[in-house]
Amino acid sequence: MKKEEYIKMYQLENQHFWFLGKRFFTDAVLFSCKRNIQKILDVGSGTGGMTKFLLRYGKVTGIEKSKTARQLAKKRGVILIQGNAQNLPFKSGSFDLVTLFDVLYHRDIKDEKKVLSEARRVLKDKGYLLITDSALEFLRGPHDEATFGARRYTLNQMSKLVKGCGYKILKSSYVYFTLFPLISIKRLLTDRIRKNRGSDVERVNPAINSLLIFILRLEAFFLKFVSFPVGSSVLVLAQKDEER
Repeated sequence: MKKEEYIKMYQLENQHFWFLGKRFFTDAVLFSCKRNIQKILDVGSGTGGMTKFLLRYGKVTGIEKSKTARQLAKKRGVILIQGNAQNLPFKSGSFDLVTLFDVLYHRDIKDEKKVLSEARRVLKDKGYLLITDSALEFLRGPHDEATFGARRYTLNQMSKLVKGCGYKILKSSYVYFTLFPLISIKRLLTDRIRKNRGSDVERVNPAINSLLIFILRLEAFFLKFVSFPVGSSVLVLAQKDEER
């Protein structure tokens, strides 16, 4: 990710609707397994917003490759370990939950299966894996270029990838379903007309931002009970398959 994108993330992560939506979705899917979680590994922590958020579930260790991101996270009071998702510096069976928030799509990830296998290795028996990532190739645009996105997934592709690496799926869904029409219009029309070269992470009118936050809260509530058929991101909650 470009340095300026990390700076925007750091500045907006606690107020921007997109980042808050990810927190709502995380709460929605982890509520049923919260009692089984004590130790958490957040892989690819960025500027530490989600790492800090996860403290409500237990003790969190964050790992991040980017020096810029680690420095910004430190300003937030989050100390991150330098490391690589494809070679985790932890003993096997160390964590109850591993999170991969928008990690697998990144161009630095040369082997997605290696990342998922490493996550499985450091998980305890019956440990959980939570993934969010970019969805649907037709939404590719300037946002992906700015964030160094190499790939986008269908929900079926992500689910098959996770299952193939020794997990059983507990919950899978597209997310940002309620905002999907707006996101599609922006990516397919507005960005091309304006020739936008940055990411979608930018300041939003406070009233609009508040409205979008409310909409995403509602979506997260229904996510507890249903899976959505389309969205700009995929979400998968899985559990280490002890038979593999």
